[in-house]
Amino acid sequence: MKATSQEYDFHQRILARGDPIAFAQLAEWLYTPLVQDVHQRAGANADPVLVEEAVGEALLDYRDAPAKYDPGRASLRGYLGMAAYRDFQNAFAKEHRVMAHQVSLFDPTLQERGIVGSQELVESQLQVEEMWKLIDGVFPDPLERRRADSIASLRLRMTGFCYPALSQALCVGCD
Repeated sequence: MKATSQEYDFHQRILARGDPIAFAQLAEWLYTPLVQDVHQRAGANADPVLVEEAVGEALLDYRDAPAKYDPGRASLRGYLGMAAYRDFQNAFAKEHRVMAHQVSLFDPTLQERGIVGSQELVESQLQVEEMWKLIDGVFPDPLERRRADSIASLRLRMTGFCYPALSQALCVGCD
């Protein structure tokens, strides 16, 4: 099916590069129908974020290289729909490749072998790292940073708050 007259008009305006709003109007006109087309083609369980990213990528690719589209061969919506679906398939495959290589830090097998501690220990270590980043950002001078460390350790002792990972990082005891 060839391009409709409206699609052909948009294509000519975008090819000429003289109309600064032509692409925005085209994207506004076709974005929602393309998202619906790709989502329908991808299936009901398709990640809507991946679908929208794929449609956006296809539209931007067209904007960057409109000469690749031949209005005599296909409608612009069909052309962009195929490109968006291809982008969706690539993103979906990439996501699954990444997920296949990820390992949960809290996998019982890793904990049994002593590779990773408990979830609480990992979370407390992350909180300590966040605290150090915050202190470093607030107190860039090393002398000021030592003062901040001292104040934090005093507050820990005064409140009776014992957080082993934080206490250890500040070199204070929980007693």
